[in-house]
Amino acid sequence: MTQANEPERPRSLIEDLIAAQHDLLSLAREHGLDFQALSAWANDPANAACLRGLCLLADMQAQLLVSRYRVHAASRLIRLTGDESPDDLARRACVDLLKLDLKGSDASSSAGGQADGGDDQADLDSLRRELFGATDEQQTEGNE
Repeated sequence: MTQANEPERPRSLIEDLIAAQHDLLSLAREHGLDFQALSAWANDPANAACLRGLCLLADMQAQLLVSRYRVHAASRLIRLTGDESPDDLARRACVDLLKLDLKGSDASSSAGGQADGGDDQADLDSLRRELFGATDEQQTEGNE
């Protein structure tokens, strides 16, 4: 690719990653890269930070979606308890949804955050606390 197209590469690569329609081989081919160049692009600090941020946002989006459907699951589970012949599959799905805790999915982003600085991780932890409240560890410490 020519130098003029270089600024467009990060945006189009990120858009293709978000669309999730490529495996790594086809992603590299689509953008005229070999695996080393694709890896170097992903390891570039600015690109890596952008990708970590997008992963964090996707995790938060999933958590928000699950949180909204928990209300429906609880309501449905209550209705199912009154049914004479409850739908066991629906009951298990509701229970699973209510038990689901996506906060554990932060492990990958926290590992990446520690690699390039504690301040970024502190900011992410602060944002998580604002959005989701105290973590289980903080709640346990507060009860002692």
